[in-house]
Amino acid sequence: MTTISQYLGILPAGFSSNAMNASWAYYDTLKTAVLPGNFNRTLFEAPWVAKVDNPVLEAVNSYLNTTNFVAFDPSFFDIIGSSAKVEHIITTDPSISHEASCYLPTTKQLYYASWGFGHGWQYLLDTTTHKLRNITTSPPTYNAHGCVFFKGSAYVATDGGNGHYGSVVKINPRSLKAETLINNFYQQPFLGFNDLDIDPAGNIWITDSISAWGREMTDFWPETTPAVYFINATTMTPKWVFQTVGNANGIAYGPDGTLYVDVTDISSGRPNIKDPLKQRQLMAYDTRDGRPQLWSGRLFSNSISYYCDGVRVSRSGLVFCAAGDGVDVIEPKNGATLGRIRTGGGNYLAVNVAFEDHVLWVVGKGGVWKVGGIRELLTRSW
Repeated sequence: MTTISQYLGILPAGFSSNAMNASWAYYDTLKTAVLPGNFNRTLFEAPWVAKVDNPVLEAVNSYLNTTNFVAFDPSFFDIIGSSAKVEHIITTDPSISHEASCYLPTTKQLYYASWGFGHGWQYLLDTTTHKLRNITTSPPTYNAHGCVFFKGSAYVATDGGNGHYGSVVKINPRSLKAETLINNFYQQPFLGFNDLDIDPAGNIWITDSISAWGREMTDFWPETTPAVYFINATTMTPKWVFQTVGNANGIAYGPDGTLYVDVTDISSGRPNIKDPLKQRQLMAYDTRDGRPQLWSGRLFSNSISYYCDGVRVSRSGLVFCAAGDGVDVIEPKNGATLGRIRTGGGNYLAVNVAFEDHVLWVVGKGGVWKVGGIRELLTRSW
């Protein structure tokens, strides 16, 4: 047997490469458990760009690299469904990264920001017409890095810089009025917030990182290690609940009270250098219904390639993690990667995600992608 089917699983009915103009593949781990010839790749590269010398395996990878969806487990087909498709809505220079994505249901817009340089403006994308406009809040929000929507407002984590410190900013999506909620830990500046999430009680869980310092967006030397803070929404009391000597990145609060934290020591320092020998792990912790203390820390997932950046948890508890050339979908019980939603690869890089009911929005290097028609309801209940 010399065709590529000897390494790929059979697609279910309705998931042909012509369905909804979306291309699917089933990467069968049983069929690929033993590979012929020589093969290798770096951890930053997806499996389908591995260097191989077997012509059939090379053909397999060439096909995989054209797909929109790659299943590693049959359950991925049921989660995504045959009606899903990937659209590249906004195309930008792939050298510019984008972050801070959150869907604003009150205005049906996607909020997001360019990242990596000092500025006080962001984007709003009309999710119906796909009209994009630059916005500046009042007062301006500088260096947005993370965003989450909660009870009518956008809560934005900022890096600081441009005469400001890392802050949590509450924005009214209609008026664009902005209010800074917190910008210090008992008179000590935060390093620069990376991302945040809000639990059902309205309390904030937020990562403080050296990413902005590594990009020279902030001008003071880090005085503490990267960390996760719990911020009580009533008293605005900040509490340090987690630290790492490397870097803290994405964060998400699950419907069962599990807190997911990206530890990305692999991408840290000044100058920012990606070191494959440093940690890159998505950790999971029990919060016991949102208490400001973390229990039972465990390695939840280590990305098949690249590392987990932006992360969000769906209504049913599925973990969506931006990782390299797409978004991994991870089941919550065992941390198994069920499949990847691809955003094209090459110079494109998925960085952050946002949920709109049955739509997944992805921002990153190369612009904005819309993954519509997903069978699973993504938006959580709070």
